[in-house]
Amino acid sequence: MKLFYCTSHFTFSKNRFLFLLIIIGTLFNAVNAQQITINPRSSLILNGSVSLIINNAAFQNNGTFSAGASTVNFSGQNDTLVSYVSGNNASTFNNLSVSKSAYGVTLKSKVIVTNVLAVNGGNLYTDSNLTLKSDANLTARVAPVALGSNIIGKANVERYIPARRAWRMLTAPVTSANTIYNSWQNGGVNTPGLGLLVTGPAPTGSAGNGLDVSARNNLSMKVWNYSTQAFSGITNTKVAISAGNNGSADNTGYFIFVRGDRDPANTNLSFLNTTTINSIGALQTGTQTFPASSVSGKYTLIGNPYASPIDFNNVTRTNLIKRFYVWDPLLNSTGAYVMMDDLTNSGSFLKTIGGGAAGSAQTKDIQSSQAFFVQTTANGTASITFNESSKSGNNNNLVFRAATGNRPAAIPSGLLRTSLYLLNADNSTTLADGTFAEFNNMFSSVVDLDDALKFGNANENLSIIKDNVSLTAERRPALGLNDTVYFKLATTTQRNYQFIFEVNDMQQQDMVGYLMDSYLGTSSLINLNGTTNVNFTINAAAASAATNRFKIVFKPAVFVLPVTFTAVKAYQQNKDIAVEWKVENELNMVKYDIEKSTDGTVFTQVNTINVTGNNNAYNTYSWLDVKALQGNNFYRIKSYDLSGEVKYSSIVKVSIAAGTSGFSIYPNPVTTNVINLVMNNQPAGLYQVQLIDAIGRVIFVKSIQGNGGNSKQSLNTGAKLTPGIYQLEITGENNNHDTQKVIVE
Repeated sequence: MKLFYCTSHFTFSKNRFLFLLIIIGTLFNAVNAQQITINPRSSLILNGSVSLIINNAAFQNNGTFSAGASTVNFSGQNDTLVSYVSGNNASTFNNLSVSKSAYGVTLKSKVIVTNVLAVNGGNLYTDSNLTLKSDANLTARVAPVALGSNIIGKANVERYIPARRAWRMLTAPVTSANTIYNSWQNGGVNTPGLGLLVTGPAPTGSAGNGLDVSARNNLSMKVWNYSTQAFSGITNTKVAISAGNNGSADNTGYFIFVRGDRDPANTNLSFLNTTTINSIGALQTGTQTFPASSVSGKYTLIGNPYASPIDFNNVTRTNLIKRFYVWDPLLNSTGAYVMMDDLTNSGSFLKTIGGGAAGSAQTKDIQSSQAFFVQTTANGTASITFNESSKSGNNNNLVFRAATGNRPAAIPSGLLRTSLYLLNADNSTTLADGTFAEFNNMFSSVVDLDDALKFGNANENLSIIKDNVSLTAERRPALGLNDTVYFKLATTTQRNYQFIFEVNDMQQQDMVGYLMDSYLGTSSLINLNGTTNVNFTINAAAASAATNRFKIVFKPAVFVLPVTFTAVKAYQQNKDIAVEWKVENELNMVKYDIEKSTDGTVFTQVNTINVTGNNNAYNTYSWLDVKALQGNNFYRIKSYDLSGEVKYSSIVKVSIAAGTSGFSIYPNPVTTNVINLVMNNQPAGLYQVQLIDAIGRVIFVKSIQGNGGNSKQSLNTGAKLTPGIYQLEITGENNNHDTQKVIVE
């Protein structure tokens, strides 16, 4: 007998749950072969979080089934001849449970689970009809499978990936798997929103090695070799995506660049879109044990074996540190590594990438289809074991979604976290990398396994240098006077950046911390119990990109900062060149040497100026070079303090052409209300000047007296000019006319 023979719509809401349960529970216990049937053009709709219990019965869908937020549970003790899902149409369940006291449930038609698949008793036979759905909102997961229960047969595990060109560390959480080509490359078929392009050298596509063609045929998929401790490229995708077929820890971790789906246009940098990859094979359940490197300090790339998040607190580590590295694709432009560890086994993990509301979304939970690195503690056999109890219900959608994470948890006392941001033209920021230093007497002063090595990113890399080792996390004894944190900043580009230092409870009486910038010669005070922002620029000067440019020094509060050159400039004045410089922190200084060069490399001392007074917060100096040369004239300032320490300013240049005549603006851009007009080889006489804005309005007019030869006229416009581009027109007594462009910032 059939319970439902649907010729219209049946809707069950939460307040009708009891009625439904009684009918199914009563009739299906009494009769062996019952079946819920949805006929063509009919619907079964479950509204809200209702439960549909199918006891010793089948579910046949030939119409429309709408699961809502419901749970459909197959129970009873009859075998799969009675308990199954069938029908002409695919059935999409929100939560699907199997709670059989004997035998199991078989899937004879397509079944899609969008939230939780639970096998609490009996077996689930998939017959290759099961899909665990992943989309922009949610990824389905398999709850802990009960002891003695099994999921038998193959399934399709989806992983949604947002529109972002970035590297990712992924795995296919299945065994007895399809090839990379037939799984993640969608069998070579270009279906919008599915699969991805895998490129590499000498691609021969479906007829050969499976690799897709791109403009440069760069490797886009790599696998980790823990013997060599390096990635090697995948040059043939016609191989199984998982390492084996015995159902025991068969899945492989990969580092793969995702451009979007298989649309060939995605090989162009200006194109990208969302995609979903399919991992087809048998779901791995029960105990899964992966071997790791047997060498102390070495790394192994592990793929989460389950189609479910796992809590790293609940895995079994043999000879492994309680630490893992993941790749966060939302950092920088193509992603960056994030290290998390819990050395005290407190259950709370420290993360190298902080960064407030835009910080890494990674938590202690590793998501379905996510891969990660682990590290071996000592020489000897090492492994990581997952059990069903390792699974977590925390579906952290932000790890695989185009969104920013929540603000990280408060950092513990004695921690200095440094975040590196790209500072964009519109003053917005992009988190690029980060590191931390932890100060506690439980840690050693030398590099050991309490410290975490730096993994190199594709873009900017920030690390701490200790004993010539690059660290993403350094742990050292409690903070003391004259301690120094040395940073290494590598793979930068010419642009603006920002440091954010987050420090918790590291203040000490009579101690201060300074960020020292060796390029600018500046010292920025660091808040030892709060947050400090410091902006800086990498420009064309090689010294600005020096990897050892920055360090943090902890000094007594009475520590005297070194002199800082805040401005150095030189400009032509008649036939001479005027050199000016401004300084801050002029304490215990002795003198300044002016050095000159014609090539910008070899400098010679040309004058000395003694310090005017001492202990000045600010001071200004100038000198006139009456022996200016035709061509290039380079200048720099050399300072001396009482201890004999020497420091150099930046280099400035003035070029004088032979017999040059005309007008120029110096400096240009203009940042005040004064425009300096330089007159080169001009006759004496009266000149009329007027300043015209971008829409043709005359906003300033003045007559000036030229003394002949070379001179400089300072034109005070009164109120500060609005930023923009202006034209300064100069007319002489003989009606000679000249126009100079003026840029106002």
